[in-house]
Amino acid sequence: MNKLREQLGLMHDIRVKSNINIVTCGHCDAILLHHMDDETITCYSCMRDMDISDCPDYFYEGMPELDNE
Repeated sequence: MNKLREQLGLMHDIRVKSNINIVTCGHCDAILLHHMDDETITCYSCMRDMDISDCPDYFYEGMPELDNE
């Protein structure tokens, strides 16, 4: 199994078991954790308030790195 695919699987387990997601700040790229039902998030680094939709998942299906498998 590709190591990135393994990470995707672990991320899925975190989401399912804890209802927590890992994203990157849409402004400064800091790594943030949030509850899956949150609609907004405040970045600890840049202190910007954002919609969750402005913060991409850290690991996700379709990420360009998966093309290198």
